[in-house]
Amino acid sequence: RQNAHRQASESIVTSDVKFDADGRILILTGPNSGGKTVYARTVGLMHVMAQTGMYVPAEKAEISPVDGVFTHFAVEEQISSQTGRLGDEAKRLAEIVERVTDHSLVILNESLSSTSHTESVLIAEDFLQAMSMLGARVIYTTHLHDLAARAEETSRMTPGKSSMKSLVALAEKVESEDAVAEVHRLYKIVPGLPQGRSYA
Repeated sequence: RQNAHRQASESIVTSDVKFDADGRILILTGPNSGGKTVYARTVGLMHVMAQTGMYVPAEKAEISPVDGVFTHFAVEEQISSQTGRLGDEAKRLAEIVERVTDHSLVILNESLSSTSHTESVLIAEDFLQAMSMLGARVIYTTHLHDLAARAEETSRMTPGKSSMKSLVALAEKVESEDAVAEVHRLYKIVPGLPQGRSYA
């Protein structure tokens, strides 16, 4: 069993990345430690590497240049902040909206996790609709499963240039010898609806 785990951890898991008419805004859900953040960071790094003339880690790649890579990752709350963590996040998101174009790449990693689930979904949906109208490429890793589940519906309601698509980091439950189910992260990112569990 340990040998099988070692072999699995040493193998390379590949995933496709595609920004096209089916989805230029990718909402990625899946288990904790399932590869979501690595996937998002890799996409950003590949754009930077390609634009500096470097080879990218892929079997094949066709990458359109971007005029900026904008990131929104969680940061530690500033004690001196008058607005709190949510206010700081909203300010950083507003700065992205002001600067982004239809040639930009935006990477968000578990943004808007500092307020209630319902409010997080509403704010995230508004932000993604703005990104759609501006035509940006976006990867949003999140545990907001209903946001991802409504991606296509939100896309249809938004008069934007970028459509939204749900991706999922795969995991499987495996029964162990003591009849307790273990969750195996597969680190594979595929199009699909959220599985509804983060396996914290």
